[in-house]
Amino acid sequence: MYFWNINKLKSDFNEGAVTEKSILKYLIAYTILAGLVMIPYGETNQFDMFSAALMIPLSVFGLLYAYACNGGDSGNNFIAKYFAIGWVITIRFMPVIFSLAVIVGIIVGASGAEIPEGTTLWDVLIEATVTVFLFWRIAVHIKHTSVANIA
Repeated sequence: MYFWNINKLKSDFNEGAVTEKSILKYLIAYTILAGLVMIPYGETNQFDMFSAALMIPLSVFGLLYAYACNGGDSGNNFIAKYFAIGWVITIRFMPVIFSLAVIVGIIVGASGAEIPEGTTLWDVLIEATVTVFLFWRIAVHIKHTSVANIA
């Protein structure tokens, strides 16, 4: 894995030396970096930090699980499958999340309960559950396309 030497990386691509496993390393590194950048700064509470810290390992384990469902090191086209299938699963899941949010909002509003302004433990648990669910569904569909499953 290269951090600075773009010419060597391009050479590896041109020579066909870049494998699915090496690309997975870049995706995991990119995921971790994106997670670190998304850590909230400024006015936060302990649940903001907990949520940010929790999403990084959940995402890494989700990627590794999806990679394994694709056949691991012997799988093919993991990145293409991950992004394409992930896109469709996310788009299909958005109306469900939106509908649930509206229903919960109506119930909470009708009950007269106060909605906290900051992040709560419930927010973190919901976000973690949604993240795990999305990775699981993506992995299930990737598995349906794996060479081992087709043969």
